[in-house]
Amino acid sequence: MPDDLHTTPAITPPAPDSVLYFIFQKDGDGALAYEVENGSWAHYWYGYPFELGGKRYFTGFAYQTPAKYGNPDETQYPGPDAKVTIAQATYVFAPADAAKPWVFEGAERHVGEFGGYEKANSVDETRKPHSYTTPGGKRLLAVPTWSLESGTRLASFDVLVFNPGELQQVDDTHWTYLGNIGAGEDNSAACDDDAGPLPCARSTGTLEFVADDGNDLPLIRVAMHGASIGNDGKLRTLDGEALDYRYDAARKQYQPQ
Repeated sequence: MPDDLHTTPAITPPAPDSVLYFIFQKDGDGALAYEVENGSWAHYWYGYPFELGGKRYFTGFAYQTPAKYGNPDETQYPGPDAKVTIAQATYVFAPADAAKPWVFEGAERHVGEFGGYEKANSVDETRKPHSYTTPGGKRLLAVPTWSLESGTRLASFDVLVFNPGELQQVDDTHWTYLGNIGAGEDNSAACDDDAGPLPCARSTGTLEFVADDGNDLPLIRVAMHGASIGNDGKLRTLDGEALDYRYDAARKQYQPQ
């Protein structure tokens, strides 16, 4: 069942530096990014308040860059496949304690990898996140994000799922990263015009969760609008063309159908 993220009354969430401390056990003196070990840096990424199973939660997500070894003065140029590790700290709201209304529940330093060039995908503040509560009581979250590739801004959603129940396997986590879903692109920073060698194209995607019979996790459907550049190099009009993504349990990722 789809959810509205904005029905829960606003409550001041745990501070980002608190989130980082509970994950990495190192005080950053209020900073939102700092070195934690072996040249690896921790960065606060995204905060998510939600209600599930009669409880109010807040999860703060962070990411950690790869460790650096060897000569610290050596210049390194990470490539597009140099991902970062996603981490999280989750709290439960306890209104009985007005002084400390958020009770720390747990943290996980590795719930998946994403991004590139040793950076996370940037959160897109102009688009709203989407959430879905599964029949089995899990919470699916699609965070709107963007990244740059050869002068083109790529819009997407990074998808995570929260399992509040007991974990069954040693390598299971309460939060798990399930992949990146494309949701449009804009090459206006690199294009010429419609008649030039690189026509200007802008597209946007709207995301929808669709119940998938027999599966707890739904299909993710993205309908595209605007224009894209076809294989022939010419503009191609998009009119609500949809692509479905289904959860692949073997890969633990959403895959296009």
